[in-house]
Amino acid sequence: MTISAMLLFGSHARGDHDVYSDTDLLLISHDEQPRHVQKGHLSTSIYPLGDLMKRAQDGDLFVCHIVREAIAIYDPLDQLALLRTHFVLRESYRQEIQNASDLGWFIVDYGHSSKLTSLVNRRMAWCIRTILIARSAELKKPVFSAAELSAHANSENVMRVIKNKDTDRIDPNAVRMLDQFLTEFGATRFQHGHVSYGSYIKRFSETSNTVALAFVRAEGSSEIVSY
Repeated sequence: MTISAMLLFGSHARGDHDVYSDTDLLLISHDEQPRHVQKGHLSTSIYPLGDLMKRAQDGDLFVCHIVREAIAIYDPLDQLALLRTHFVLRESYRQEIQNASDLGWFIVDYGHSSKLTSLVNRRMAWCIRTILIARSAELKKPVFSAAELSAHANSENVMRVIKNKDTDRIDPNAVRMLDQFLTEFGATRFQHGHVSYGSYIKRFSETSNTVALAFVRAEGSSEIVSY
């Protein structure tokens, strides 16, 4: 794999990291497809430049994160500057908010029975972060840190759920906080009344909710292994 740039982003780039924080790296490569590798607290995203450019022009929230906060570790072609030049915020991030809300409601309804407790906690934090980043981006003032997101929502519960991502047990209080958050800031449930597990899976497939589908696949794999 040929790497043309290595960028540091997230809490280590901002300087507000702690001992539990991931080190977030973006590698710009010649690979054809984006991929993500998580090893312990090292989170590596690998993207081709062409894909990042398309995302920049479309106002993608991940690229928004990069152009607003990333620090170049290795970037001889100045590709970070190129992304910043081409990035344009969208007027609406409705689909991102809906997808994160759908996964959030799924966790509220079915997360308590999951065997992947650490992943559940990380996905609860992801739902809240995605929704608030999207809401702030619609105001043309995107924020990313836990403290800024908590201030944006004027809610200490936001900070609590985000920080809970580093624990390995499901806290009922965190799930209740997620429920309250989704009611106030998220999209409404896509279906009234009780939503079956199968209905969620169908919804995730129909909306190409890749994060939710990956979560469900991981849960399914854990059940296979447990037998």
